[in-house]
Amino acid sequence: MSYRKSKKYFQNIKLYGVIGAAVIMAMSVTACSAAANAASNTQSTQTATATTVSADGIYSYDDMFTNRDLDVGYEESEAVHINLADDSTTLTMGDDEEETSVSGVTVDGNVITITEEGTYILSGTLTEGQVIVDADDAKVQLVLDNADITCASSAAIYVKSADKTFITLAEGSENILMNTAEYEAIDDNNIDAVIFSKDDLTLNGNGTLTINSGYGHGIVSKDDLKLTSGIYNITAASHALSGKDSVRIAGGTFNLVSGKDGIHSENADDEEKGFVYIAGGDFSIESTGDGIDASYVVQIDDGTFDITAGGGAENSTKTHNDMMGGGTGGAPDGGNGGPGGDGNASQMREALGGDSSDSSNGQTPPEKPDGAPGGNTGSTDSGDKQTPPEKPSGDTSNGGDTQQAPDATTVSTESTGQDSTTADDTTSDNAANDNTTEDTASTKGIKADGAIYVNGGTFNIDSADDSVHSNSDVTLNAGTYTLSTGDDGVHSDTALLVNGGTITISESYEGLEGLTVTINDGDIDITASDDGINAAGGNDTSTDEMWMEINGGSIHVLAGGDGLDSNGDLTINGGEVYIDGPSDNGNSAIDYGDRSSCYINGGTVVAIGSSGMAEEISDESDQQVAFVKLDSQMQAGDVTLTDSEGNVIVSYTALKAYDCVIISTKDLTEGQTYTLTTSGTETEVSL
Repeated sequence: MSYRKSKKYFQNIKLYGVIGAAVIMAMSVTACSAAANAASNTQSTQTATATTVSADGIYSYDDMFTNRDLDVGYEESEAVHINLADDSTTLTMGDDEEETSVSGVTVDGNVITITEEGTYILSGTLTEGQVIVDADDAKVQLVLDNADITCASSAAIYVKSADKTFITLAEGSENILMNTAEYEAIDDNNIDAVIFSKDDLTLNGNGTLTINSGYGHGIVSKDDLKLTSGIYNITAASHALSGKDSVRIAGGTFNLVSGKDGIHSENADDEEKGFVYIAGGDFSIESTGDGIDASYVVQIDDGTFDITAGGGAENSTKTHNDMMGGGTGGAPDGGNGGPGGDGNASQMREALGGDSSDSSNGQTPPEKPDGAPGGNTGSTDSGDKQTPPEKPSGDTSNGGDTQQAPDATTVSTESTGQDSTTADDTTSDNAANDNTTEDTASTKGIKADGAIYVNGGTFNIDSADDSVHSNSDVTLNAGTYTLSTGDDGVHSDTALLVNGGTITISESYEGLEGLTVTINDGDIDITASDDGINAAGGNDTSTDEMWMEINGGSIHVLAGGDGLDSNGDLTINGGEVYIDGPSDNGNSAIDYGDRSSCYINGGTVVAIGSSGMAEEISDESDQQVAFVKLDSQMQAGDVTLTDSEGNVIVSYTALKAYDCVIISTKDLTEGQTYTLTTSGTETEVSL
C-alpha cells in the first residue's frame, strides 16, 4: 500500500545499522558478569562503525572454530574415569584399578568437582547430583559416555571457572541431563541452565545428548558457545541454546523445543558480540519466541532448518490497522473486494480456487509467457539505463563483493544479558506497519538486531511474526526458502538484497520489505495479503532513501495490495516479473512514490491488476511498454499479446479479475501495433 495512501509506515522507526567488523576477532576469553534472570525491556544503545564488509558476511569458518573444537578424540588411557552412582561414585585413573582419590577430582556425596586440566570420562547415573568444573585457567574435557544426571534446582554440569571446557559425546553414547524444579542460588552466579558455563564452552562428539530443562535454559555460556558435532535433543522452558558472546555451530543435529528462543545470543556490553554463526547442521526448532535470535549479526552459510516460531502463521497476534478501501482492507463499500480482499491468505487462495485449509502450499506460479527471454538472465544490455537515485548509507545494491555498513544506532529491545524474556522489537517493523500485538513476545523465525547474511541452506519457516527479520540489512545470497508468516516473509529495516536462491512465500502480510529492495537473481514466488514487495520507510524518510531495483531473477507475485510498491523510484533492468495484483481499485499491480517514477529498462514484465490507481511507466524507460486500461473488468483467464503478423509476444494466465494490463519485453518496438486479447476481447495497442 503506497506511502501516500495511508499514514502507516515507520512512525517510530530508527534505522538500525549493522555494526561492521573489518577483521574477525580472536575471540579471547573474557570474564562475564552474571546476567539478571528477571525479564525487562531495558534498551542498550550501541554506536555503529562504518566498515567495509564482505557481501557474504563478516565471519569465516576457519576463524570461528579451532582444531580442538572440531576434534572429538581423547586418550582413555590418560583420562580419569568417573563412575557415577548415588552416594557411591568411584574414580579410576586410566587402566588402573579403582582409586579412592585422584588429583584434580573431589567427590562430596553426589557433587563431583574438577579442579585441574585434563580429560574426564563420565558414565553412570546420579538421580540428584552435579558435576562442577572449577579449574581457573585450565582446559578441561568432559566425555559423556552414557551419563545420566539430574539436578533438580541447579545445573547438572556447572562450569564455574576454566579457560575453556569441552564436552564430548562418546561415540554411540546416549546421555541425559535434567532439571526438574525452580533454580536455587548456590553461589553468586545466576545458574539457570542444565549446562551452565561462565566461560567458553564447546560441545562435540558422535553421541546423543538429551536435555530436559523444566524451569530454565538448556545450555548457556556466558562467553562463546560452540557446537561442532553430535545429536542434541533439548526441551527447555526458556532458551534452548544461549551464548552471551556468540553461538557458533559447525554441524550436528539439533531438535530444539523452547519456551523462549531456540538459539539466542545477546551481549549488551560489547557491540561486536552477541552473534550467531552457523556453518551447517540439521535443525528442527519449535520455539514460543524466536527460532534464532541475535543482538548483533546472524550469518548462516549452510544447513537444513525447520522452524516453527510462536505457533506459526496461524497463531499470529498481528493486527494491521493501516487498511484503506480495497486491497487487504476490503472494498470501499466495506465488502471483501477482490480475491484476498479481507487480508486472509487462505481466503485469497480459496478465491483463486485453492484449498483454504492448506496454509502450507502457496499459489502455483503461472506458466511463463511464450517467447519470453530465457530464465534468470539479469540482462542489462539495452543501452544506457536510468540511474537510480543516490543510495543511502549502507548501499548493497550492486551485488558485488563488498557493502558499506551504515553509521547508525543499534538498539537492542531485549533485556540485558541472554537470560531475558524476549521482547518484541516494536520500534522496527511493528511500528512500520502500525501494527499491534496482543503480548510482548517476539515470534520471528530468524531475527537479528544487526545484519543477516545467508549464503546457503534449506529453510522451512512457519512463524507468527516475520520469518526473517533484521533491524539492519538482510542479504540473501543463496538458499531454498519456504516461508509462511503472520507478517512479513523477509523484512529489513534498511537494505534488503537478494542475490540468488529459491524463495517461496506461501502466506504473508507482505512478502519482501526493506527501506531499499534490490533483487539481482533468484526464483521468487510470493503470496501476500497486502503488498508483494515493498520498499518503505518512516514518515521522516525521504523518497530518495527508498527505492526498488530488479536486475534479474524470476519473480511471481500474487498480492491483495500492491504487487510491487516502492515509495521511491522503481527500476526494472532485467529478469522476469509477473504480477497478479489487486482486483479492486484501492491498490495497483505497480505502485511508486508521489515524486518518483517507474523505469523498465530490460527483462520481461507482465503486471495485471486494477486500473483505479494504476500508474504510468516513465517515458524515459529504455524498453517499450504496453500500458492498457480496459473498458470493463475481465475475469481470471488467458492474456495474450500478439504482433501485427499474429506472432505471440506474451501469453499469460491471470489468476484474478482485472481491468489493467502492463506488458514490457525486449520484443516490443516503438511505432508498431499489437493486439491484446483478454477473455476473448481484443484491444488494439499502438506504441
